[in-house]
Amino acid sequence: MEVIVEDGLARLTMKRVALKMGFSEPAMYRHFKDKQDLMRGMIRRVRERFFQIVDQADFQAPPREFLEQTLCGLMRYLEEVNGVTILFLSDSTYNRDESLREELLEWFQGMVERFTLFLEGAKSRGETKPDLPVRGAALSIVGAIQCLTIRFVLGGGKLSITGPCKEVVDFLSLGVSG
Repeated sequence: MEVIVEDGLARLTMKRVALKMGFSEPAMYRHFKDKQDLMRGMIRRVRERFFQIVDQADFQAPPREFLEQTLCGLMRYLEEVNGVTILFLSDSTYNRDESLREELLEWFQGMVERFTLFLEGAKSRGETKPDLPVRGAALSIVGAIQCLTIRFVLGGGKLSITGPCKEVVDFLSLGVSG
């Protein structure tokens, strides 16, 4: 990820990654067939970390607590691993490659599914508004993650991504809780 932060996606090469990691370029090609394969691997790794953060949260917790665990946990991860935000948002990640677009869509859908699952459970326990459109609320939560990520990227990594997390959690909790 450091190579992405330092040079951007356009200048990401197998050679640069190999040098940064202390490998030979041929060693990189033993693990990844090309740059796109490397990017798919990075997306999968980050996607699995995102899923892990959400899956480790307490799905029985009240909505505000669950949202704080997940959203603030995800924002901490994004702030620590700066290159993820570029990989996540850059149109050069997905505009030119259908397989990368599919990887990112799987990531997005997996996040929506996880938040939908939580909200359905919370709704069945009477912890949300009775008329809560669960899927729409899940999409809004994932949209909040993207919004905070955009703010971080546009701020050149200087604006805290975790700072406004609790404010966003408060706002989302008002829309979700009964």
